[in-house]
Amino acid sequence: MNSSHRQFFVSRAGSPWAFHILRDLGKESKRSASLKLVGLLCVWLIALASGSAAEPGQWKAGLAKVAITPTEPVWMAGYAARTGPSDGTLVDLYARALVLADARNARLTIVTMDLIEIPDTLRQRIVDVLRTNHGIKPEELLLNVSHTHGGPMISAKTVADWGIPAVWGERADNYVRELVEKVNEVVGTASSNARPATISYSHARCGFAMNRRISTPGGFKLGLNPDGPVDHDVPVLRIQSSEKKLIGLVFGYACHNTALGPIRKLHGDYAGFAQRKLEKDRPETVTMFLMGCGGDQDPQPRRHQEDAEQNGLALASAVEAGLAAAPVQLGATLSTSLEMCPLAFAPLPPRPEIAERAKSGDGFVSRHARWVLKQWPNPDDHPPDYQLPVQVVVLGQKLTLVALGGEPVVDYSIRLKRELASDGRPVWVAGYANLVSAYVPSRRVLLEGGYEGTQAVIYQSLPGPFRTDVEDRIVASVHRQAKLLRDKSEAK
Repeated sequence: MNSSHRQFFVSRAGSPWAFHILRDLGKESKRSASLKLVGLLCVWLIALASGSAAEPGQWKAGLAKVAITPTEPVWMAGYAARTGPSDGTLVDLYARALVLADARNARLTIVTMDLIEIPDTLRQRIVDVLRTNHGIKPEELLLNVSHTHGGPMISAKTVADWGIPAVWGERADNYVRELVEKVNEVVGTASSNARPATISYSHARCGFAMNRRISTPGGFKLGLNPDGPVDHDVPVLRIQSSEKKLIGLVFGYACHNTALGPIRKLHGDYAGFAQRKLEKDRPETVTMFLMGCGGDQDPQPRRHQEDAEQNGLALASAVEAGLAAAPVQLGATLSTSLEMCPLAFAPLPPRPEIAERAKSGDGFVSRHARWVLKQWPNPDDHPPDYQLPVQVVVLGQKLTLVALGGEPVVDYSIRLKRELASDGRPVWVAGYANLVSAYVPSRRVLLEGGYEGTQAVIYQSLPGPFRTDVEDRIVASVHRQAKLLRDKSEAK
């Protein structure tokens, strides 16, 4: 046996006894040497096989992005103070996709969009097209919007409800048709880009979010509450190729994406500026923003372009800090679950009271009251439960990602992290996921009242506030799904 053969087996077997056997082969008969060589080969193959079984499998990950900036003027979403359609673009809007598959080919597709909402009609169209064209099940799909108030209205009904000329509702319908095609396209491209990858988690902090609920003699109002609850955590998911190249970043923050006021230029607000900065510094990396539980959080400072840029740079810097922190490596195991959580509405006011509101001089109040009377005209009529998507994803048997529909207030993030992270494993709580058409108050916020608790329903086509058990129902759904996924994981 020549020296190169000896080196091969020493490097593969990697143990002193193997070296001594190989060294002595030259001193023995050819028959004896051959027998020992065969024996060593068997030992080495057994060790290699057992080692492969013990090693976790490998992720496959693909990423892509596509511009979804309207190509013609549209009526912009979010601010009723606007008096005309969009007039140019400040920062392009994007849909971005991450397609993951674990060692058993369990899949998760995350799609983020620089939009304000996900109406049920849009959600269903995206779910249907991705299931038809890519075989993606609803529980394997996580949709998230940044809640920018610098994007287009995407509901003709909202256009009508706001008293805006019907032509802009037609533009909204046209835009949605193109949007669904582009989401299908970006998911297909991400799937085509899938390659072996490693995934890890870390986090940092960013401080510009401030609670916006202040107590006044007249009830809770929108303002600045530096003593109110906040969540300044910045979770970061990094996706690296087998060559250790950073190909993807997913990061989150719990704050309204409203640093810019009602300008008429299209833009992704602070989240758009943060993603632009990160992708400028890393041109080969797709960055994706997951909006957190920012229903009652506002960025400070705000209202001007420099404020949005400053907050975006602050968030990008926090992501960089997260990348510099020691990561938690996530093995290639993936579990997903999705429930539609029924949320009951509080009883409607007496019909004569609603009829009085219908005569109000406030356009939103009167329109909402007329709509309620039309939908539920009789005293015994009661609205059906609101079906809120509640999704739980576990990556690497370590990271639990919770994705709540609607605009949840920060209490949900704080509570779920506290309760789910009791074993020391990280928890990431996102909001604005899968169906975004209503504020989701906690019990505390609902009892306090104010905009997020009771008042915003007139802008969101809801019959009225939720019942006070709204928080308990949502948290129970999260715990039920988390336990189911944990039990399945332990049974494997």
